[in-house]
Amino acid sequence: MNVDEVGKALFGRPCRLALALWIVRHDKPRFYQSEPPREVILPGDLAKELGRLVRLGMLEEERPDDVRRVYYDRTDSPLWKIIEAAADVIDP
Repeated sequence: MNVDEVGKALFGRPCRLALALWIVRHDKPRFYQSEPPREVILPGDLAKELGRLVRLGMLEEERPDDVRRVYYDRTDSPLWKIIEAAADVIDP
């Protein structure tokens, strides 16, 4: 990935960083799609932004056949270190 692609995908919208910060601060590495609160990201933006994080390799998506929920698992992508650094300087 080049710098333009990562920069746009990771920081192109304020809600993208807010969602990534929520994921970093979430107490478990696994969450379901509707779990992030409205204060973090509007429901209409959520699936699109989660999809971007999947494409960046920061999340893995799971859609179990017997469950209607979509689950996401945080990966060990080095891009999370950028978000963790941002979390250190941004108020919760």
